[in-house]
Amino acid sequence: MLKETLLHQFGVCYDQNGWFVAVKNAIDGLTTERATWKPAGTQHSIWELINHLSHDNNALLQRFQGVEYGSPAANNDETFLSPSGSWPADLERFEAIMSRWRDLLETLDEAKLAERVPPRNELALVEIANMNAHNAYHGGQILLLRKLQGVWDPQNGVS
Repeated sequence: MLKETLLHQFGVCYDQNGWFVAVKNAIDGLTTERATWKPAGTQHSIWELINHLSHDNNALLQRFQGVEYGSPAANNDETFLSPSGSWPADLERFEAIMSRWRDLLETLDEAKLAERVPPRNELALVEIANMNAHNAYHGGQILLLRKLQGVWDPQNGVS
């Protein structure tokens, strides 16, 4: 039952609108220009938020699978990488990481949820639930940026 709950939570935070717009749907159809835009006084663009989510979701994925993951970032601020490559390539990377997470959750032995994940040594169940909440949090920021740009169609999800 825990596995199914986490998988459902993963879906509504990543690509299945529910009470709020999921991250993948919030970035759907976004141009490079819109992905790099940020209003004055705003810390991060949508592109930087996606790079941050890619970093954090990949780091947890590696650690969950028993890989000793060493982040190239010295601190959390450095995970919001400024756009330097291609928006489509960074989107593809994000979606590949999320696809690996979904595959893992679908095939997961539920006993694994009671194991501890380094470096915080939290239960895997807690780490995955926190990852899902983290994705929803930044998804909300992305949606707000799209609304501020005036390019969000409320028919695409919660207005």
